[in-house]
Amino acid sequence: MRPGWAVKAILVIIITSILIRCVSATNHTVGGSSGWDLASNLQAWSSATTFHVGDFLVFIYTPVHDVLEVGKSDFEMCRVSHPLNAYRDGETVISLSSEGSRYFICGRHGYCDMGLKLQLQVLPSLNTTTATIAPAAGPSAHENPPPPQPSSSSTSPLSPINSNSSSSAAACCHVNSSRSLINWCSCFPFITTLPLLLLLSS
Repeated sequence: MRPGWAVKAILVIIITSILIRCVSATNHTVGGSSGWDLASNLQAWSSATTFHVGDFLVFIYTPVHDVLEVGKSDFEMCRVSHPLNAYRDGETVISLSSEGSRYFICGRHGYCDMGLKLQLQVLPSLNTTTATIAPAAGPSAHENPPPPQPSSSSTSPLSPINSNSSSSAAACCHVNSSRSLINWCSCFPFITTLPLLLLLSS
């Protein structure tokens, strides 16, 4: 094999291994086929759906609706005067970039009071890496505890490592699907780099 082709083969192997590690994410179309509308059973839909950091919410709605992200108290009272974020484009993609509760309501014509509201809990990313230490079995009630042993170092569990998605990634990675798929946006820089590296190695 000529040296030039050997270099190309090595580059292909390296970049392919990077691509394999690209993050997978899920696009959740809110309300399913009915979308962001009173016809959707949003409570049943959210209860049957699991949301993770790195996923995206896709709101599909007509001009008579909008999407307001609010705090918990505004969600409960359907207050629309001070939203955290407001969207009115008819096809809104929102990145779930952190763990915790998220609250969304419709701010038009009292639709929130009629049930057009969504509360969800975002769980850690499926790609989060954690290390756990099994607890040692304690002494029984009839045994004396052993004397403490000196230790030169302490070990603590590692903190979860979360992948946060930016708003630009949300716009880039949106597709009209609610199923799990590869987040090609995170792979795109590596894909575009491949032809350049092969050209330089020629």
